[in-house]
Amino acid sequence: MYLLRRITKTQQGKAWDVANLMSKICAAYEENGRTKAQVFVSQGLPGTPNVVYAEWTQESIEPNWPSKVPEAVRTLNAQMFPMLTEPWSIEFFELVTPQKLEERNLS
Repeated sequence: MYLLRRITKTQQGKAWDVANLMSKICAAYEENGRTKAQVFVSQGLPGTPNVVYAEWTQESIEPNWPSKVPEAVRTLNAQMFPMLTEPWSIEFFELVTPQKLEERNLS
C-alpha cells in the first residue's frame, strides 16, 4: 500500500480557495474509484504558510493516464493554477506493514 501526497504552494491569501478546488478535484477522482482523500492547509500554524496538501492511499502506483482524468479535474485545475506560486508536486511513500517487515526479516 502507498500513501500519495499532492502539494500545492499558493499565493498569499489563496490557500483556502485552493483547498476548496482541491477538495472538488479529489471528489471527482473518488467518483472514479480512487480512495477518499484528506485535504489540509498550512495556514496560520507553525510550518510553511500558504500550502495545501491532499493525501490518499492506493494499493499500487500506476500511471494516471490522461484519458482517465475526469473532465471536472481539468476544469478545476485550470481554475486553481493561477493561484499557485509554483507547479504542484506529488510525493509517494510506501507504507510499512507487518507483512513487509517480515518479508525483509525485520519482524
